[in-house]
Amino acid sequence: MSIRSTVLALVLAASAPLLSWAEPAYPDKPVKLLVGYAPGGSTDLVARLIATALTARWGQQVVVENRPGASGMIAAEQTVRAAPDGYTLLLGYTPEVSLNSLVFKNMRYDPVSDLSAITLVASAPLVLVSGPKLPVTDMKSLLARKNASEPMTYGSPGIGGQQHMAGEMLARLTGLRLTHVPYRGTSLAVSDLIGGQIDLFFATTPPLLQHIRAGKLHALAVAGPRREKLLPDVPTVVELGLPRLQLTNWFGVFGPKALPESMQKKISTDVMAILSQPAFVRSLEDQGLSATPLQGAALHDFIAAEMKKYQAIVAETGISAEP
Repeated sequence: MSIRSTVLALVLAASAPLLSWAEPAYPDKPVKLLVGYAPGGSTDLVARLIATALTARWGQQVVVENRPGASGMIAAEQTVRAAPDGYTLLLGYTPEVSLNSLVFKNMRYDPVSDLSAITLVASAPLVLVSGPKLPVTDMKSLLARKNASEPMTYGSPGIGGQQHMAGEMLARLTGLRLTHVPYRGTSLAVSDLIGGQIDLFFATTPPLLQHIRAGKLHALAVAGPRREKLLPDVPTVVELGLPRLQLTNWFGVFGPKALPESMQKKISTDVMAILSQPAFVRSLEDQGLSATPLQGAALHDFIAAEMKKYQAIVAETGISAEP
């Protein structure tokens, strides 16, 4: 054997252990993206949009799995308990990744310390709608029912989320008598709203739009600072003199707490790249959602600010998920 061949053989032999311990490419198998609510709501919609985009980018299937119940906490807890290998992620909606800790006394995980906040994806203001059972088509006719003998009912996808808080704040700010009816997801509440089992509902635009356009639901107010592009004739709560009713839903990608920094960075970088694509931004906007790309310190600051806002609402309304 020549000296050159001998040296090459020695180099390869020495590097073999390093090669065998090299970190495998991620992902090299399908990834589960958990959703804590039933199909058909905004959380599910955002999850399916981002899953489709990540599947194309990664060349591995990203599968959305709906695990509804307990105000989103079933899916969140399964994410917390999953192996921190990047193959179980959560498309989290505000309650299970932050607000629930304000209203549930006995949560089995801590949203801040037990989950890795990777990337914020989208956000949207709530929209207040009335169903066909209620003879109400605008806020003026709703407020005229302040002295009705029977309370009106409003639904939400779970106790303690923004929709629940929005209903309690609406009652407090206007004097309306409202009774909360929690559901396991937005689509279930919308179905009952159309069927006349409940009177009112707060949700983001996506699960409401087709029913509003069909005349089955009436949009009364947008709980944000500006009118929605898809609902240009619906006034904002600011216009209606209820600025404290500005409440926004937000959605992001979360993982187990011990998810390696390198893997969090990989996922975050790829999601942020998707959120920079005009076609993907339009796919969100077409559903009444706004791309909201945040990561790292900016994301943690955003969540902290949201928590501070909702702490004040909980203190004022006394909302609690438990006796």
